[in-house]
Amino acid sequence: MSTIDQAAPAVDTTKRVPGHVIYRRVLAERTSYALAAAGMAVGPQLDDSAWSYLASGGIGLGTLAWLYAKTKDPDQGLGMLTRAQRAIPFLTAAGTYMANLITPGFNWWEVVAPAAWASLMGWMAPLTRSAGLVLELSEQQAQADPTRELTYTEFLAAKWQQATGDGTRLVSITPYRADRPDFEAVVVAQAGKAVPTFTEVQLAAAFDFPVGTVKIRPVQGSGPGRMRLVARPTSEDVEAVAEGIRGLWETAVAAPGKAAPGVDLLDYRAEPHRIVLLVASPPGKEIHLPHTAICSAFGIDDPSRLVIETDGIRQGVVSIYKTNPLMKVRKATVEDLTMDSKGRVTIGVCHDGKPARMRLWDPSQGALRGITAGVTGAGKSVLQNLILAAEKRSGVVSWVGDVQGGMSLPEAEGRVDWFAKGPVETLLMLTAAHAVMKYRERISNEMGRGDFALGRPWPLINITLDEINRLLSHPDEAMRKATAYLIADIQKTGRKVGIGIRLAVQSLHLKDLGDEDAIRQQGKVGALFLMRTASSSTKEMGLDGIAPAGFQMENIPARIYENGQIEALFSGADDEDGESTAGMAYMFLDGRAKFMRTFFAEKVDGVYPDLIALYGDEPANGLTEGEARAAQAGAAIYGVRHTNPYADCDTLAQAFSDAPGSKPTADTPAPDDDSDGDGGESPVPFAGPFGDIPFGLSNDPGEEPGLQDQILDLLADGPMHLKDLREALPGFQPSSVSNACSQLKAKGLAKTVKRGVWQLADS
Repeated sequence: MSTIDQAAPAVDTTKRVPGHVIYRRVLAERTSYALAAAGMAVGPQLDDSAWSYLASGGIGLGTLAWLYAKTKDPDQGLGMLTRAQRAIPFLTAAGTYMANLITPGFNWWEVVAPAAWASLMGWMAPLTRSAGLVLELSEQQAQADPTRELTYTEFLAAKWQQATGDGTRLVSITPYRADRPDFEAVVVAQAGKAVPTFTEVQLAAAFDFPVGTVKIRPVQGSGPGRMRLVARPTSEDVEAVAEGIRGLWETAVAAPGKAAPGVDLLDYRAEPHRIVLLVASPPGKEIHLPHTAICSAFGIDDPSRLVIETDGIRQGVVSIYKTNPLMKVRKATVEDLTMDSKGRVTIGVCHDGKPARMRLWDPSQGALRGITAGVTGAGKSVLQNLILAAEKRSGVVSWVGDVQGGMSLPEAEGRVDWFAKGPVETLLMLTAAHAVMKYRERISNEMGRGDFALGRPWPLINITLDEINRLLSHPDEAMRKATAYLIADIQKTGRKVGIGIRLAVQSLHLKDLGDEDAIRQQGKVGALFLMRTASSSTKEMGLDGIAPAGFQMENIPARIYENGQIEALFSGADDEDGESTAGMAYMFLDGRAKFMRTFFAEKVDGVYPDLIALYGDEPANGLTEGEARAAQAGAAIYGVRHTNPYADCDTLAQAFSDAPGSKPTADTPAPDDDSDGDGGESPVPFAGPFGDIPFGLSNDPGEEPGLQDQILDLLADGPMHLKDLREALPGFQPSSVSNACSQLKAKGLAKTVKRGVWQLADS
């Protein structure tokens, strides 16, 4: 409802007349303009001009005096404009006639000016228009009077007037769509009266719509003299649906023994394609909203149409969509992937239409960790490429380890500083990163710095490890232990010196991370993307510690359908007819779970041209000179990283035997004895790149003093669940307890009886 409608008087001041009356009035007005124009052209040429002066001057001055007298009251509103409209023909005619009189002789424009005046006045018909006549219409008259075609809103207003006849008006008529009859309007009663009470049958009959599709509701902030009319004969009335959902919530969700007993519906908001519910658990109770049970209560067979978000304490927001909100997502732009002052880039769209942002780094915390979990086809590659392109656009040094031999992220090759292919080269890249981290730590200590500052003096380094489960579960024990140590140490200490690390895995199950619970726990501290997984439920995906309290989400399906999966099955629709859910994910950031989808990218001949274009043509961002020397000292491969000499090596043993220069020769330069450790090149690629790495978690520098002994004392009384161990050791972080158990297992002092249950190794 507009402001004008609110301010308009409730009384009906318009005059309704048949269509032929309006037509005759317009014809008469136009005829009078034609006759007056002829007189305006001939009159000045006559000899008796004194009377002409008096007549034209009198008409003009008289009209001005009349207009002045009628417009002295400043509160007349639209009435003042109406009177000014009526004065237009007389004032303009008098002015034109006077101009002809005072001009000596005969000029051609003395004929053209009256003709132009008559044409303009005839087109405007100001006298008829200012009368405020409204067409009085019946269906027979509408067919019989072809002189004027009514608009849809005029037709609706006339139908309402004809059907009710009670003095109410239908104003602010707004159709929802041009191709459908659905609309909403405001019913205005006469001054001092209320809008009558209409039955559903009367409302439907007024517009010949089905019974129940036309409703009257109060107008917020108005009295009984104005009511809101909503007519939806062909589309769904979202407010009515919301009211129905309120009843469903109370009976099928909040009632005792139902999906979420005791959880009250505090408020709701209806939108065209979404209904938002604000719910809360009883005081003193933690909120718990089981996703599947609520879907069942509402008859929803596509779980992605229901999104649950909670504050982790007592309140939550439940969004119910008519169709999946992320069916179609646009492509990314360079602006999306340019880092802002808070270290954020936009990688997709959230379910509510807001941008899905993630941090490449945090100004208050430094570099970040993270894990992306999803099966093949879930969209991990598009997500990783978007992040890598954003890093390149934002001045970040990107190192990528593609353990699958370069097949997972082919778009990144040649567009990042280091693209390591295969398990051996990825392990060497981690070794070089570890050496750069130690170099930065030493320089930071000398400078008295405690935290990382972007670009002062080093750039941010982010390491992306795709299919890293292949290394963490590698059959070569030395490689497996070295990988676990390097990742864990960079996760723990790289943050303060600007080295972040992200893992991409099939799932968060420990078996997919080589039973390295410490790595999983550290990775979950950063940004976690949970995409479609092979698990039937996310309950076993290790979301403890990151998912808000009360959060539950069933696994994202492989495909979604506009009318639901069951309807597709019933109708026999082929699986390929559905929309792929690639890119849909739950993004866990800052204690919140956001349902989102990455920007769209189209694959052509096995690669994503759109993503390649987003990288840009500029050279990749690289290390400083001192860091490059440190990386070369840690793993001599850094200097030849773009040639990928170890991409086809599967194990360290094969690399030792196949690597060129693995045996020193007379031409091999000796190490520089005067080197300070920051530079110089190893004489051979494997001349001790892992010499300073204590293989195995037993020598983990992050080990909590005394924790392992206390765990051994507790296990002496018999097997214990990891949860019970954490409760028995409240002085330690839960991740530290998990890490210590893994360390005891590596030492051969403890073992697992079954998942989560530990006992002494000799029991």
